[in-house]
Amino acid sequence: MKHILATLPLLFIAAEVAAQSPADRAISAVQGANTRTKSTTLLKRAITEQVAPELYPGELDDVGPQFLLMPTQGAAAKHQWFEALVDTQLYYTSNALLTEKGNSDTSLMVTTIQAAVNFPAFDLLGKQVAAKAGYRHQWWLYSLNDSGSGLNNFDFAVSTFFLQARHTFGENWTTGVALDHNRLLSREDEWAEFYTELVPSWFVERNFNFGEKAALTAGLYGAYHWTHTDDIVAHINDRLDTSFGITYSYELAPGLVAQPYYRIQWSHYTENSDRNDMYNSLGLGLSYALGEAASVRAFIGYENRNSTDTLVADYGKWDSGAGLTLSVRF
Repeated sequence: MKHILATLPLLFIAAEVAAQSPADRAISAVQGANTRTKSTTLLKRAITEQVAPELYPGELDDVGPQFLLMPTQGAAAKHQWFEALVDTQLYYTSNALLTEKGNSDTSLMVTTIQAAVNFPAFDLLGKQVAAKAGYRHQWWLYSLNDSGSGLNNFDFAVSTFFLQARHTFGENWTTGVALDHNRLLSREDEWAEFYTELVPSWFVERNFNFGEKAALTAGLYGAYHWTHTDDIVAHINDRLDTSFGITYSYELAPGLVAQPYYRIQWSHYTENSDRNDMYNSLGLGLSYALGEAASVRAFIGYENRNSTDTLVADYGKWDSGAGLTLSVRF
């Protein structure tokens, strides 16, 4: 497989790693609220009373975009300075409000555009370091089936500037760091900003190859969220995330890759030291490369959360859906 393609694991999306999607987190605090009422205040409260979205590289979430990277052939290949992608994803979630009981299911569409500059690689300890800087914008749209749930009142966007660097050393080890600045924008308030965070993150991964068609990736991932809201406790969502994930990749046919995965994450809230959340995520993704510039995917996953804070709901949920990615490098 290593001679055919390289994959971004389904764990930490890379980032966009995550126990929950930004959309899930945005509405998880309105349990028991009347979601039929249009209110920007409710949307802001949902974000500030719960947890900030997991948006740093490798963290999109367990159902986030998974990209197949086709290796450039030839040692003297011309450096590709720029890259851009457009991604759209439609999926179903069984528990949109993240409640312990009385789950509300809904459809959800996430559209992403991203552009980045790739800096020339340089040597570190005899191995190559690759770095990039860019911008990503996402739109989260709820309840597309018009079920009358009112969840579409929580539509929002995420604006992200990011820096990333990856260092491959030895035969199968990769480490990396990133810095993201995220702004959440409310559709109900004419896309006004209501939440910001600065997120440094890091990871270490080890790849195990099994012949030409199979590989296992195991990794440790971490991030710290410096957050700010207009709430009374402006930094209530400051936290340290630490996780471990494994992904098994198997090439079923040329261009078609199956990826079962498991991930466990611990989140410690530094402004609320009594709160510690534990997440478990597992699922299966199927990706098919349509040449070098496009890929399609399907996925199904389960996630649960257990928190030491009695005011934070424990929950379980299923997600399933499909997505399409178009990308260019030049």
